[in-house]
Amino acid sequence: MPFGLKNAAQAFQRLMDTVLQDVNCAFVYLDDILVASSSEEEHMLDLRTICRRLQDFGLVVRLEKCIFGQKSIEFLGHQVSESGSIPLPSKVRAIENFPRPHNVKGLQEFLGMINFYHRFIPHAATLLRPLYSALKKSKPHQIIDWTNDMCESFTSSKAALADATMLSHPKPGASISLTSDASDQAVGAVLEQYVDGFWQPLAFFSKQLRPPEQKYSTFDRELLALYLAIRHFKYFLEGRSFTMFTDHKPLVGAMSKASDLWTARQQRHLAHISEFCTDIRHISGKDNWLQTVSHATPLVPIHSTTLYWSHVRSPVIKIPVPAKKFSHIHVDLVGPLPPSEGFTHLLTIIDRTTRWPEAIPIVQTSTTYCAIALIRHWIARFGVPLDMTSDRGPQFTSALWNEVANKLGIQVHRTTAYHPQSNGLVERFHRTLKAALKARLQGPRWTDELPWVLLGLRTVPKEDLDTSSAKLVYGEPLTVPGEFVNPNSRLHSSNNLFHSLAERFAPIPTSHHGLSTPSIPPSLKNARFVFVRRDCHRGPLQRPYDGPYRVITPGPKTFRVMIGRREEVISIDRLKPAHVDLTQPVLVAQPRRRGRPYITQNQELFTDRYAPLQSNQETTRSGRHVRLPLRFQ
Repeated sequence: MPFGLKNAAQAFQRLMDTVLQDVNCAFVYLDDILVASSSEEEHMLDLRTICRRLQDFGLVVRLEKCIFGQKSIEFLGHQVSESGSIPLPSKVRAIENFPRPHNVKGLQEFLGMINFYHRFIPHAATLLRPLYSALKKSKPHQIIDWTNDMCESFTSSKAALADATMLSHPKPGASISLTSDASDQAVGAVLEQYVDGFWQPLAFFSKQLRPPEQKYSTFDRELLALYLAIRHFKYFLEGRSFTMFTDHKPLVGAMSKASDLWTARQQRHLAHISEFCTDIRHISGKDNWLQTVSHATPLVPIHSTTLYWSHVRSPVIKIPVPAKKFSHIHVDLVGPLPPSEGFTHLLTIIDRTTRWPEAIPIVQTSTTYCAIALIRHWIARFGVPLDMTSDRGPQFTSALWNEVANKLGIQVHRTTAYHPQSNGLVERFHRTLKAALKARLQGPRWTDELPWVLLGLRTVPKEDLDTSSAKLVYGEPLTVPGEFVNPNSRLHSSNNLFHSLAERFAPIPTSHHGLSTPSIPPSLKNARFVFVRRDCHRGPLQRPYDGPYRVITPGPKTFRVMIGRREEVISIDRLKPAHVDLTQPVLVAQPRRRGRPYITQNQELFTDRYAPLQSNQETTRSGRHVRLPLRFQ
């Protein structure tokens, strides 16, 4: 057959297979014949056998194209030696020097070159995924808009090929294993053999998942990874005894027992796998080095034991970290207290980062006295904070307080009304401060005991910080009464102080106060109207709740409620659902006014435009409106 026809290569390959079909030392690809021998004497005998066989079939060998007696040769783009095979260095350099393509056709050329060595790269599908995404719905000469992910993929794939693992030659009688793994977007596997006490890789496999396959459960993805790996290495595994390893433990039990709960797809995959092997074993994630095939980032084992992530597929929100000490403070008032040296109240300030507390005696609770105390006793010592949290007291909502904060560049945050839990850091400090003053107080002058109480609160270790506020502020603990023995040397270099602080801060756990979402009763969550609890002082015959008021916007912790003509933000623990008939006009209450009685004549009529037209219409738990037949009413 002359060359040039499309089936010439196939015909020539069949001829060479027929000529050398019983010569076990020869590996032939078209006109390239590779002869492998264990010694020089055996090599000479093998060459004579092959030359005699070629002569019998009338085939001629050109000596100028032959290489004899080599321990390492170049064969079909690979550097082959007795230890194994690696990509040809000249081909690797060509790929490393390949310029970044500008159009789709150039990108296809690069992917074709690197995919020739796909089995040497253990994470090819994951590395090349951004580049393959650029080929979707594109034309050959379309200009490529390179993104950061694509540039990183282009560079990483070149580096992975340059550091490609040497693949060993299969040895008869060696134990074979197939290890698989899966992630959200790719699956991978490695075929290994056990020789001389070590596992040697024979080939790698990885494949991107299609969009429907990415929605599979973890069990289905792990099963699919093992199924695709066996199909890929079918030429090598068929008729051999081997062991399968997976880091998904439920997959081990699925191979040993049958269940009627398996879907048709799962049954097909399990049946195909059982045709090759039933010996499947579990391997822990830390021992499964193949996890780098499909996982873009390493997983810490403690994540699955102590953390819960409700929306794992949602984008991660960056949690703000405190910029520095004294950047966020909490302010509140304590009192009235028994008069002591003319002082009847305390202005309490606490730093959110170090928990450093201050309790400043003041004569009056006016805005002027509070602002002067804040500037003299806190800002003069610790500087101007960036944020300040307070309740809705008249001192902290006045125009003077806002003007002082604006002049100093302080962002003011106010809690919801009648909800001290929103400012729990300083409220908890009030409880501890009052208890300590009661324990030490022996007369009416509580101002004499206040400095000693503050010294104790600043030096006591905090449970969540694992250290004291004083040590976080000054770098070392303060000397308190009772420390009669002084250290031999208190001279520490700045370097030792830095390392001491670094070791101290490393194991400090983070505070998780307020991260738990409160549970909202379904009746309140779906309520259109609510009653608001009156937490201020009320008379003996006054009702504890006002309302009903219309809900504007429900939230996870607070509701926006229309009270009169103004929207108020109210915490959910002060609300109670108002069960009203939405088919009839609703009497919406008016807010109470100071010094005036509650006039019921000022109530207005409000008809909900979303109210059902028929009384037999009901709302299900999913929010659907259904109308029951008369026989079910």
